[in-house]
Amino acid sequence: MSGKLRPLELRTLGPPAVLVDGEEAAGDVLWRKHVALLVYLALSPHRTRSREHLLGLLWPEKDEARARHSLNEAVRRLRAGLGSERIVSKGDAITLNGEALHVDALDVQSSDGEFLDGLALHDAPAFEDWLAHERTRLRQRRLAALLESGEQALSSSDFLMAQEAAHKALAVDAEAEAAIRLQMRAAALRGDSSGALGTYRTFVRHLEREYGENPSRELRALAERIREGRWRRASLAHTQAEPTLVGRHREHETAFSLVADTADENSRVLVVAGLAGMGKTRLLAECVNRWRLDGGAVAVANPLETDPDVPWCTLRQIMHGGLLDAPGLAATDPTDLRMLAGVVPSLAQRFEPMDGFGYADIGDALGGLLEAVTEEIPLAIAIDDAHHADEATLSALRGAFGKLAGRPTLLLLGVLDQPEAGRPALMRLVGDVGRRLAGSVVLLEPFSDAETRELVDVLAPWCGSDEQRARLTRRVTFETGGDPFLAVSLLRGLVEVSSLREDALVWPAPNITLEAPVPFDVPRLVRAATLGRVQDIGDVARQVLVAACIGDRNVDPGVVGSITGLDVTQVESGLVELERRHLVSFDGERYMVEAALLREVILSDFLTPGQRSRLQSRYDQARDASR
Repeated sequence: MSGKLRPLELRTLGPPAVLVDGEEAAGDVLWRKHVALLVYLALSPHRTRSREHLLGLLWPEKDEARARHSLNEAVRRLRAGLGSERIVSKGDAITLNGEALHVDALDVQSSDGEFLDGLALHDAPAFEDWLAHERTRLRQRRLAALLESGEQALSSSDFLMAQEAAHKALAVDAEAEAAIRLQMRAAALRGDSSGALGTYRTFVRHLEREYGENPSRELRALAERIREGRWRRASLAHTQAEPTLVGRHREHETAFSLVADTADENSRVLVVAGLAGMGKTRLLAECVNRWRLDGGAVAVANPLETDPDVPWCTLRQIMHGGLLDAPGLAATDPTDLRMLAGVVPSLAQRFEPMDGFGYADIGDALGGLLEAVTEEIPLAIAIDDAHHADEATLSALRGAFGKLAGRPTLLLLGVLDQPEAGRPALMRLVGDVGRRLAGSVVLLEPFSDAETRELVDVLAPWCGSDEQRARLTRRVTFETGGDPFLAVSLLRGLVEVSSLREDALVWPAPNITLEAPVPFDVPRLVRAATLGRVQDIGDVARQVLVAACIGDRNVDPGVVGSITGLDVTQVESGLVELERRHLVSFDGERYMVEAALLREVILSDFLTPGQRSRLQSRYDQARDASR
C-alpha cells in the first residue's frame, strides 16, 4: 500500500479545505457531507466508525435503505477523488487510511482558527452536536496553549510576548481570568502598574455589563497587590532601581519557572550560585517579587560574615524577616512552637520555651511551623549570602524542607559558586537539590559579549547608532571582563555624567587598541564595588593580585613571585583564590586579569604613585629577565 496513496491534508481550523498532493481536491470531495465524513473519521478512534454509527450521524432523516445508499455513494466518490485505498471497508467498519495523512486539528501546535468554520449540517443534529463539542474542545486547547506560551514568556522575562499571548487568549475567551491574570502580571513585572490596573478595570466593566458579575477574589487580590505596590518591597535591599534583566535566558527561565511551579505543587529549593558581582542578589530579588506578586508570603534573611559563629542566628533573622507575621503561625503545634522558642527569643515572649533539642528536632519543629503556614498561604524563605548562614539553621532548613512534600514552599539561597571549606551543612543542603530535595541550582557566569550588548541596548539609549553601540559594547566587555555589576555601574556612570558620553562613543579611537587607558575617571560606584570585592581576600592573594595588575593582561607567575618575594606555591595558591572569586581567569594555559577597570582601581587605591612606580620598575626588570 505504501507509495500508492497521494498525500492528503485536511485543513479544519478555519474554513475547511481538502488538499491532495498540495492541490485542492476534486469538487465531489468538497461536498459538505463528504468533508464532514472525512474529518469525522480522521478524528475518530483508530480513524474507524461502524456504518450504523455513520448513518445515524450524517443521514438521520432518511430511511435505512436510502441512508445506506448515500453513505456508499459518498465512499465511492471519495475513493475516486482521493485514491481507492484511502477509505477502507471491512465488514461493518469504515476506516480512513492514515498513510500520508495530515490533519491540522491533531497538531497541538496548530490551534488558530475556528474548527470547520462555516460548515453546518442542519439535517444532521448529532453531527452538529459533535461539531459544537469539538469547537469547544479545540478552543480550550488553544486557550491552554496560549496561556502556556505566555507563562513561558513570563519565565523568560519577555513581558511583551507574554502580554501578546494573553491578548490572543482573550480573543479566544473574553472571560478567561487566567488570561487577564497573565496580562496583569506581565504588565506589572514590566513596570507598567497603571497598564495592569487598566486591564483589570476593563475586565470588571465587561463582567458587570454582560453578566452582572464580579471577578474572582484571587483576581481582585492581585489587583490590590499591584495597586499598593508592596510586592516589590522589602526582601533583598537595592540602592537603585535595577535595569531590566538581560542575558542568562536559560538561567532566568529555570529560576522563574521553578518559582511559578512551586505555588501549586511541592516544595522546591532554588540555589543561585556565583561570585560577587554576578547578579545573585538581583535574581533572588526578582524571584521574591514574582512570588509576592502571585500572593505568596516571604521571609528573608541576609546573614553577615560573623553569623556562622552564632548558632540559630539566621533562623532568628528568618523569623523577624516575615515568618513571625505569616498567616497560620497560631495553628502550629504548641510543642513545635515551644521548641522553636528555645532558640528564637522573640518567640519565647509568646510561648514557654523548651531547651535541649538538637538540629534534627528543631528541623522537625520548623517543618511543622511551615506546614501550618502553608495551609493558609504559599511561603518562600529567601537567604542571600547563605554561605554566611550558621550551621544550625542550615541543618534545620535541610531537615524541614525534606519533609514538606505537597506544600507550596520555596527556599531561595544565594551562595558562592564554590563555598568555603568547613561549611558541611551548606554543602549537604546544596548537594541534596535535585536529589532528596526538588529544585535546581543555577550558576551565574560572567556576561558574554552578546549579553553585554543587550545591557548596552538597555542602559545606553543615548548611543545614536548600531556602530556606536557595538563600539561601546566592545569597550565595556574589555573593561569589566564580563562582570555584570561592573558593567551596570560603568554604564550608569555614563548616564549620570553626560559629559563623558562623547569620549565613550569614540572609545577606542581609530588606530588605538582596546588596551589604551580609559579616557575618563572610573565612576565612583565602580570603584566602591571593586574595593568591596577584594577587601576580604587573604594577604597572599592580595599581593598576587596587585602584582598581577601592574603588568599586562596576561599573568606570569614567575614574574609575580619575583616582584613579591613569594614562592611558587604561594603564588599558585593566591591565583587559585583569585580565580575562585573571578578576579582572574584561566584559559587552560595562563592566568589573566580580564577586567581593565579592576586593574585601574587596584593600582590606584592599593598603591601610592611612588609604590606603583617602584613596582612597575621591578616588574619590567623581572619580565626582561624571564625572556
